[in-house]
Amino acid sequence: MDSLRAIAVVKVTRLLAAALSAILVLGIGLAAAQAIDPFYLRLFEDGEAAFVAGDQAKAVKDLELALFGLSADRVRSARACVYLALSHSSMKNAEKSREFLRRAVGLIGNDDPGSLGMAGGALNAYERLLESLPAAPEAEGEKTAPPAWEKSRETAPPPMTKPAVDPAQVKELERRLGKEPHNDALRLDLAALYIGQGSHRKAVKLMRELLKRDPEEIMATFHLSRALFFLKDHRKALEGFYKIIGPASEEKVTKDAVLRSTIYTTLCLNALGQKKSLNSYLDYLDRNVPLVELKRLIVEEGLGRDWGLLKAGSN
Repeated sequence: MDSLRAIAVVKVTRLLAAALSAILVLGIGLAAAQAIDPFYLRLFEDGEAAFVAGDQAKAVKDLELALFGLSADRVRSARACVYLALSHSSMKNAEKSREFLRRAVGLIGNDDPGSLGMAGGALNAYERLLESLPAAPEAEGEKTAPPAWEKSRETAPPPMTKPAVDPAQVKELERRLGKEPHNDALRLDLAALYIGQGSHRKAVKLMRELLKRDPEEIMATFHLSRALFFLKDHRKALEGFYKIIGPASEEKVTKDAVLRSTIYTTLCLNALGQKKSLNSYLDYLDRNVPLVELKRLIVEEGLGRDWGLLKAGSN
């Protein structure tokens, strides 16, 4: 009986080994089938480098060919389609741009586009281009499901509106500041509320009083500059915003205030007609600030009209 059991164990062991071997061979075969030819990888890398260098013609030539060999790599395929959409858009090939934009949306699906590791300012440019993509036309009497890019818009959070200022909160801070006239934190908070409700001259008065006592209070400069911007004193506002975004203030101010100041600086430069500097700041924002974040800050600061006029003038 023991010998029969031994024989059975040997047979089972051999069967398991054979099955494992078959699985390994199959896995190796599948991996080999899905491997990307180095020729197409090199084309993709060359095309991506051309895109970053601003050579759209070469990027299009290399990437359109690379796509034929990238079907097993969804991430590279998606990146290639984004680069192609942006390159064709830059070259005024609207139909081609829309074609590759739709392919990119389909490949990215519900994933975060930022996870693709796209080069240059491609992520922000992709989001901006996506906004211009029209809905697919429906045949008469035919109801189709919304395309992927429309679904993503449906599930996106609703646009933010500028937060309303509570008048009761303003009165309370005014009351407290009357009792504590040297409380700088109260003064800063009240100035921010004044700006939010449109009482810009009151904010200017508060912040100038604070800065007279403490010229190094950088947040007072921030609120003063914001108020001056809305009073159309763009030159003095710009001087203040330059102080906030300058290296000397790096340890004294929050990143949020720096980003908001950068947006205001861009708008001041536009109002003053300083086009060369303006283009540098626009390029910085395009490359470093996600579009959703940029829109949120513009709305919160009540700068939608100014930003719209800037973009209309830059097109």
